[in-house]
Amino acid sequence: MLRNAIIAVASLVACAGLALIIYGERAGGWQMLAVGLIALVGTLFERWRYRQLSERPDGSWQATGERFVDPATGSPVEVFFDPRTGERRYVADKQPPSRGE
Repeated sequence: MLRNAIIAVASLVACAGLALIIYGERAGGWQMLAVGLIALVGTLFERWRYRQLSERPDGSWQATGERFVDPATGSPVEVFFDPRTGERRYVADKQPPSRGE
């Protein structure tokens, strides 16, 4: 819900900035347009970049041995690594981390 509100407000700010530019108020218009677009793109990018925990990967993925408790959900997470691409995936782990981690 908050995400949708941020998208709506950022869109309105960007549109208001564009309207100011069209009607001759260039300095304030460019500033409003830039702030609105940055907030809009940042909010949309956040959903794509920070994904939910995924399922255990197949193929060439290797477990790194890293385990931690996700502070947002409180569930244990295991880290996997693809040596071909360098991509890392965070997978909900079935066993809790040991006390030494």
